[in-house]
Amino acid sequence: MERYQLNAWRFLTKPRGDRRWDLFLRATGAAGLVLIPIPLLFPKAVPLVWLAIVGVPTNGPLSPIFPTTFDPLIVAAGKHAPAIHVTLVAVAVYMYMEFVNWHIYTWMLNWDRLEAVRHHRTVRWAVKRFARAPATTTVFFAATPLPFWVVRCLAILHGFPLARFMVATTIGRFPRFFFYAWIGSVLSIPTWMIVVAILSGVVLAVGARLARGQPIFADTTLGGTGGQQSSGGKAPLTGDPPLPSPEDRSA
Repeated sequence: MERYQLNAWRFLTKPRGDRRWDLFLRATGAAGLVLIPIPLLFPKAVPLVWLAIVGVPTNGPLSPIFPTTFDPLIVAAGKHAPAIHVTLVAVAVYMYMEFVNWHIYTWMLNWDRLEAVRHHRTVRWAVKRFARAPATTTVFFAATPLPFWVVRCLAILHGFPLARFMVATTIGRFPRFFFYAWIGSVLSIPTWMIVVAILSGVVLAVGARLARGQPIFADTTLGGTGGQQSSGGKAPLTGDPPLPSPEDRSA
């Protein structure tokens, strides 16, 4: 019996295909298993479960082409559930996916083909500036519409501890998500306006990629043979990426 259990566990945990999509699909499946019983036991929680479900793909590998999706969805959920409940669910699902994203980005930033990017003068400059106030910078980016992937990359390259990064992100996201949920609860925003807001972001993101001659799903799949981890870096998915060299820190 133990042998079959061990084989089943190896089958379920064996990495498959693109690492980003592998982690994303596993995270989605785990969230689905947890969420399935909730609407059956608590019918009034359906809007919150809906927000949690749609929050996974909009904050996962597809987020680059859905840049303005999650915030309008919070507004929509705020029309049907208390703002504080919507906020707590939004923060929970976002932080769940942020934990996954951190490990995905850590793995990606260890690619050999990104070594030149890691040591680029501008990147080194940005990492040094981030190092002056990493927690404050993370909170600021999380609380504003600035692209959060930027601070995520800087935090990983700097070696900012994952636990502190998660706390700072939560502190920044909570008031922002509450504001959107509150807007949805006090204003009768038509559904069509929310849909337009979501589609506008998608159209702009896709249009910008097409204008640059870039494939629409360029950064949502690895393509080809995928990236190779840097031989000098640590194993991927450890949450402890290679730090800048002492010379970089003192320069």
